Amino acid sequence: MNTLLVNLTRFGDLLQTQPVISGFARTGRRVGLVCLDNFAPATDLLRDVDAVYPLAGGGLLAALDADWRGALGRLWRWSGEAAAFEADEVLNLTATLSVRLLASHLVLHRALPAGETEGPGANRAVLRGFGLDAYGFGMNSDPWSTFLQASTRLRGCSPFNLVDLYWKAAGLDGLPGAGERVFCLRTPQPGHTEAADALLATAPGGAEIQGFVALQLGASEDRRRWPVAHFAALGDMLWRSRRLLPVLLGAGSEAHLGERYAASATEPHLSLIGRTELPVLAAVLRRMRLLASNDTGTMHLAAGLGVPVLAVFLATAQPWDTGPYLEGSCSLEPAMDCHPCPFGKPCPYEHACRSRVSAQTVFSLADAWLEQGAWRDPGTGEARVWVARRGTDGGMDLASLSGHEETDRTQWVRLQRHFYSQFLDRPSASLARGDTPVRAIVPPMRPCGLSAQAGETVRREILQASQLLHLLAEQGKLLAARPTDMAKQRFLGTWQRLQTLWDNSAYFNVLGYLWMCESQEAGGDLPAMLALAQQYAVLMAAWAQGAEA
Repeated sequence: MNTLLVNLTRFGDLLQTQPVISGFARTGRRVGLVCLDNFAPATDLLRDVDAVYPLAGGGLLAALDADWRGALGRLWRWSGEAAAFEADEVLNLTATLSVRLLASHLVLHRALPAGETEGPGANRAVLRGFGLDAYGFGMNSDPWSTFLQASTRLRGCSPFNLVDLYWKAAGLDGLPGAGERVFCLRTPQPGHTEAADALLATAPGGAEIQGFVALQLGASEDRRRWPVAHFAALGDMLWRSRRLLPVLLGAGSEAHLGERYAASATEPHLSLIGRTELPVLAAVLRRMRLLASNDTGTMHLAAGLGVPVLAVFLATAQPWDTGPYLEGSCSLEPAMDCHPCPFGKPCPYEHACRSRVSAQTVFSLADAWLEQGAWRDPGTGEARVWVARRGTDGGMDLASLSGHEETDRTQWVRLQRHFYSQFLDRPSASLARGDTPVRAIVPPMRPCGLSAQAGETVRREILQASQLLHLLAEQGKLLAARPTDMAKQRFLGTWQRLQTLWDNSAYFNVLGYLWMCESQEAGGDLPAMLALAQQYAVLMAAWAQGAEA
């Protein structure tokens, strides 16, 4: 069986598909990969990939403006090459409309007999993940894919690492032989290692150098970037205390950050910003004792290579969902009630989180790791300090070193992880029917540990949602028996009230997006809609028991 995986997102997201690729390979599948052409060199670092089909996304968009006929011809020729892989399944992990359309096109283009585009002889692949329905609207193949899309849009506090969401959306838990989720990239080739060693040989410091530490200064947004002056202070302390030379990493567009580092630092360093291709960057990281980084693709590359990671998460970034998928890695967040901040809203505190975590705090953590091989909370109170560990569900979890395990935020993550992980392991709304029995979705759990105020808010919203779901079910029965306009309007009005409740909730907004997508997919089938409402009612009932525990 052949699986064609489509991931047209960022460098780090591409690398994080490695566990999915290896899981498919262990089941005996051949795996093809569609990625952006500028990240194609990184596929040399991915294991178990049988074919790569780079897509010139930006080039195609530019060509459409200049000559749309020629651009479409280029796309058609490219899709013909990808179709030659003869995929039995296309797994699309990019939720944008354009990539949904591309994935649907690849399914239709798959090895059709000469001159045949439809009919019993057409040999189509199956589309999983993000696709389109018959009317061109977005449709997701399963609840996990929908949750993946919801959590990337509404990262108030997603309880699952992106790697685990990819794994679930791929359906690998149900495939015999898929094994465990292991993020292990390929060792760089000897030529790339030689190039890395040649670069490191130019470092200042000579015989004093006792090793190297990598510093990734950049980030996808300035507000998610730890200050350069803090990095410079950290690098100076590592050199003075252990004669570990800071090695600056980053893309050529981040050269100005290297210049600012040089202006702030008082001790030697080596800047490799813009001087390493992706495979050489991997080889450089393999020579590092430690990487200190923002939430970046370099961080994920280091994690996949087994390089110790100490990462700082600021603004909208948080380690629960985009943290390094490496057991024992350390992640820091500013210990501020407003963190993580929501997407699309201005910061009312002038991005105070960026300077909250001091260089001394990060140095204390790094120094403990270098000395003892274990992270130690410096006790400054500036940061929430987390160490990655494997959870009982097989995914990546976090353990607090700084006394933040019992906070409302952490407890809410635990609750979501408990309930959603089992609620989402069910057929999609489009497969549900009114006669489908609803099983007990979740087992009992320990007391939730929320504060009195948070617990009361959660219980109130659960009660309101349960009442609306009950009303929706009763109105649905009436609509089925007497499909009048008034019955339809009342049914739709209750649906909207439920949607509004969850959309405006600080606790259930991800569930609101999930409900919207699944109910719209089932919207033309009233029995399926009622079955879906029953599933959500069972979830709310189980959650109510957890909230009362």
